[in-house]
Amino acid sequence: MPVIAVVRDGERHPIWAIRLARAAHQIAADSLRPQPVAADHVYQLWLLSSNSTAPHPIGLLPRSERKVIAVTPENARLLAGEGELEVTLEPIGGSLLPGPSGPTLFRASLEGSG
Repeated sequence: MPVIAVVRDGERHPIWAIRLARAAHQIAADSLRPQPVAADHVYQLWLLSSNSTAPHPIGLLPRSERKVIAVTPENARLLAGEGELEVTLEPIGGSLLPGPSGPTLFRASLEGSG
């Protein structure tokens, strides 16, 4: 699975590497530097594609290790292109809204954007 984005903190330290298996409609999120989070919150990954105004929910990020996340065929296609990933702080289970309910804490550009 090729790396399509590296999410970094404000000091540019890598936090998560996001890999895409486009044909399998999956991504793998590898935790590179565990981030503290309150027990009643999670980090949620969102996709902002170049042709969309609203973010697409991708999945909940792991606190440590690797997590494989199934994505829709459409999101797999978009993840292979241009855009940006955002990570928000959300309640357990993720945002109940169509978009983020919490603040954006981290961002990363997709490799196709470079």
